Amino acid sequence: METEDRIVILDHIKNICKRKCILPVVAIILLVALLFIVPFGSLLNPKDVDGIFNVKSSDNFVEVSTKKMKYTGYDVKNGLGTKFSYYYALKDGKCAFALIPQNLVKAKGKNLPDDAVKEEISNLTFKAKVIKPNRPFNEMISQFSKDLNWTEEGITSISTGLIASSANYHPYRYIFCLILILVLIAIAVARLVINYRRYKNPYSFVVCHYLNTEERRELIDEAQEELDSENYLQINATYITENYFIDLDNSGAFIIPLRDVIWVFRLGRRGFDIRKHTLTYTINFITRDGELMRIPKKSSDEAMAIMKSIKATEYDIITGHSDAKRNMALEIIKRNQEPVVEEEKTEEEI
Repeated sequence: METEDRIVILDHIKNICKRKCILPVVAIILLVALLFIVPFGSLLNPKDVDGIFNVKSSDNFVEVSTKKMKYTGYDVKNGLGTKFSYYYALKDGKCAFALIPQNLVKAKGKNLPDDAVKEEISNLTFKAKVIKPNRPFNEMISQFSKDLNWTEEGITSISTGLIASSANYHPYRYIFCLILILVLIAIAVARLVINYRRYKNPYSFVVCHYLNTEERRELIDEAQEELDSENYLQINATYITENYFIDLDNSGAFIIPLRDVIWVFRLGRRGFDIRKHTLTYTINFITRDGELMRIPKKSSDEAMAIMKSIKATEYDIITGHSDAKRNMALEIIKRNQEPVVEEEKTEEEI
């Protein structure tokens, strides 16, 4: 008869899988929301705008076809060293500004310097991001107003308050971010599917990585039988039965047949929180075939109790870490990996 205190390995695995589904679900929701927040569609397909004065504050990315614009005499560089030039246009008492790549407005001529640009452009199309006035723009306005014997306030008062800035149009950055978001969504979906399938079929959970699916199914059933017999040693969430090491911590589920183990030792490490002076320990199991299984996040007392309990079993397992014990374990592994050669019988023996 089952009791409330019965330890059920499959139920523990299902609980782990349910918890592991939470993070992928949250990640998918946030990443999908990010796809709607960031204007990737507008970036990949900029809005066609006929004339600089038709640019609106609600626009994100635009492809502007200019009629006629004049050079302010001021340039800027972006972080990659690409040069852009400020141009302006006047219409019906309003002034609109654009920041255009110099490779589009470069002046041609034998005696012109390399950075010479056209004083006036017309019928030019360029892609840009619509931005508000920023520090480089305000610095340009300050100097530009002096050149015109005007005031900054005067120019600002007739400005549209928008800039069609090619310097802020970074399609490759956004495309990289889009690809990254899609990859992360794919990873989150894959993890969600894996954990859901393991929840529906807990026997598929990897409790022992060097065994195949059918062997793990048998392993879980046999370990459950020994737990049901209540003949085991318990150290918090760790159970050592007659033939199995079973760890049912919140972080996972591990089952190791003790008959496979030749060496077990602990290794300590300090966590990321430098304020904590205590070490956490990982229990390392080495099998006869040289496989390694790690059981993480054990306290010093837990690790010591586990080591003592394993040493007390009927299996001949090397416990503790030292060069001598390492060499002993390597020798056993080497012997197990050597092919078995049957001696030929002589005629006399026959």
